This record gives sequence, C-alpha cells and structure tokens, in this order.
Amino acid sequence: MLICNPIQEKTQRVTLKKLNALKGKADLAEIWLDHIEDLDIQTLLKNKPLPVLCVCKKSAEKGRFKGSYAELAEVLSKAAQCGADYIDIPLQGFRIQDSGFSRLLAGSKKAEVIISHHDFKKTPPLKTLLKKAHEMSKMGADIVKIATMARSLEDTFTIIFLAQLLQAEKIPHILIAMGKKGILSRVLTPFLGGTIMFAPLTSKKATASGQLTVEELEKAWNLIQN
Repeated sequence: MLICNPIQEKTQRVTLKKLNALKGKADLAEIWLDHIEDLDIQTLLKNKPLPVLCVCKKSAEKGRFKGSYAELAEVLSKAAQCGADYIDIPLQGFRIQDSGFSRLLAGSKKAEVIISHHDFKKTPPLKTLLKKAHEMSKMGADIVKIATMARSLEDTFTIIFLAQLLQAEKIPHILIAMGKKGILSRVLTPFLGGTIMFAPLTSKKATASGQLTVEELEKAWNLIQN
C-alpha cells in the first residue's frame, strides 16, 4: 500500500516545485493535469523525482478539463508515453463509444491503468458497487478505484466490506468512503487489498473531503501494525 500525495496547481513551475519537494515524503504523487494552465507533459515528467499518477478530470469529477472525452484520452495517452507510472481513466468516459479510452488501454501498457468511478452524493448498495468493480476489472483495469460519499457509518462499512470481497477475488483496488464519516475506510481498506491511498502533506492541500494528512495516515497505520 502506497501513500499518494495529490498536487493541484495552476502552473507547471509550481507543480514541478511541489513534485520535487515530495521526494522522501510520499511514495508517489497524483498530478491533476487539468489544473495546469501551461501544461507541457513531456517536460513535466522528464525528470520526475518519484513515481507519478496522472489524472485529468472533467467537472463531473471536480476537475477543470473542458474538452471532450476523446481529447481527455489523448492527454492521458501522452502522459503514459512520457513516463507516468499510473494513469486514471474515468469510467463514465470509458463507456462512451469512440471516446478513445479503449484504444488507450489496448495500445499502451507503459503505465498502470486505474479505472475510476466517483459518487459524490451517496454510497450505493454493496451489490451495486461489486457489479461496478467487476465491470471495471473486465474492461482491463490494473486497479479498480471507487470513491463514494459516506452519509453514515454504515456507508463506510459498505466500502470496507467491498474491499474484503475484492481482496478475496485478488482484484487490486482503491476504495474510499469520502467525507468525515468515511475516514475509517482510508485507514482500513489498504489492509484489505488496497494499493494506494491519497494523503496531502497538510490539511489545506486536501483534494477530497475526509482526506487524512500523510502524518495522520502513517500514525493510524502504525497503530494497526504495531
């Protein structure tokens, strides 16, 4: 299980500065390409000091990318070609015919492929989420990512139970119950087959509700492991 530090910055210069500052403080960095207004992917990834996960998100996933899904696929394809270790493909875009994501998945295995689904309003039933996870796995995801909004502790346990099921099926995953009531999922799902968990260096740099800082997450994991 890896700690991934999210980077959302408007300029390439600041993004590179933040990326270089992360060496030794996190296992990898999640770069939101849609936030960078002067984006030059080749230069950005040329001398990366640690592994990188590249995302490019539209408004439906709280991102700023205004192009089509086909154009989004081109951005992520470029990132894979230029050295990204992981790329995150939105399930919604993957389902659209001729979006380019199928060709991206088939044509480039230079990067590990995460197929992700976010529900910012609720946590659907376990059966529904398991079906969605199987769908993403069959599409060819190296890692299945599902993030839902936890409105209750029961929602959080739904995500934890989903992690147990996927672990039993040997499906690598990133499972998150967002919000304050979902914090427990960020601590426990990595012990149930989860591969990556997101954590900023400071709470001010959180990119999702309920994110723990790197220090807080490491302390919680140490309590479980010791």
